[in-house]
Amino acid sequence: MPEENRVMSGIRAVLNGKGETHIAKKKHLSKMMLLIGFILLMTMFVAALCIGPDGIMSPIDAFSNLFSAIGKGGTDMTNDEVRVYSSRMPRAIAAIAVGLGLSIAGAGYQAVIRNPLVDPYIMGVSSGAGTFAIASIAYGFTFFGLVSAHSPFLIAASAIVGGLLAFVATMVLAHMAGASTNAYVLSGVVIGLIFGAIQTVMILFSGHAVSNTMLWLFGSFSQITMRETLCVLIPAVILSVFIMRYSKELNLVLLGDDQARQMGLNVKRFNAMILILSSVLAAFCVAFCGIIGFVGLIIPHLCRMIFGGDHRIVLPASIAFGGAIMIGADLLARMIMPGLELPVGSITTLIGVPVFAYLLYKRGKIYNG
Repeated sequence: MPEENRVMSGIRAVLNGKGETHIAKKKHLSKMMLLIGFILLMTMFVAALCIGPDGIMSPIDAFSNLFSAIGKGGTDMTNDEVRVYSSRMPRAIAAIAVGLGLSIAGAGYQAVIRNPLVDPYIMGVSSGAGTFAIASIAYGFTFFGLVSAHSPFLIAASAIVGGLLAFVATMVLAHMAGASTNAYVLSGVVIGLIFGAIQTVMILFSGHAVSNTMLWLFGSFSQITMRETLCVLIPAVILSVFIMRYSKELNLVLLGDDQARQMGLNVKRFNAMILILSSVLAAFCVAFCGIIGFVGLIIPHLCRMIFGGDHRIVLPASIAFGGAIMIGADLLARMIMPGLELPVGSITTLIGVPVFAYLLYKRGKIYNG
């Protein structure tokens, strides 16, 4: 056998799990695809450090400048060090945090409510966050003086509070309507429409602040600092890991409430916990970067299409692919039109919807989750 054929046969054996049963092969392939997803995430992170509208560096130069800036404690940096350390690295880390956070939140919503249409936007979290953020950006709302008007966290705090209030309103309305799957979706739509109408009126009278409000509503990483990045990253990682601990319980919930109870799960308490954690996670993700659509809805679907419905694989895969796609969207937002940065939320939608439509067309018949 030629050397090239032996190499290709070896690669196929590694990917397919040669000599294993069908179930073992499927698990093996899922693990390999998961590994590929995390490799893709790391590749996109390196690309984000190397590429920018102000120039392109080699990976060696990018990491050399990064480590040099870290060694200096972020002071007395050269221009290249500033570009990598102060601009590109915070954006890349923030994109990963938001991508994984929204993806995990969307997966949690969809599993508990058992509806493929729900995500942070449908549940009203994004709309509520946007309304309160606009109130702070355009009108200087400070929660009646409880937060300083000059605080760098005013907008983020407003977004978090607004998102959680909208979520509570959605839950109350859904339970009043019977707490069915459709009730959650319809309640989220109603609450979202209410906050959307309030947003429209506020923007109409916002005057000179309209550009800032629109930039926030469409999502952007352009103004994020390392301190703000950490404020997104730490809660996103902690909450995502906590939700991932309950992967088996999420699998039980998909079987139905009765069967989950028979397996010893307190369904009502568990569902409430996951919904609250997912909402807090989504609120932190949009707090500093604005509303970024598509990710929380589509990424969990893509992962289920590729890996099946087991949340022990779906949730880690959502982290990898959500972070990678978000970094890619941010790179396109910076590079597609030199001198003008596009909203990240628009990029994610323009990229994601056609991809999802194609996968749904190709694999929709075997989609099981």
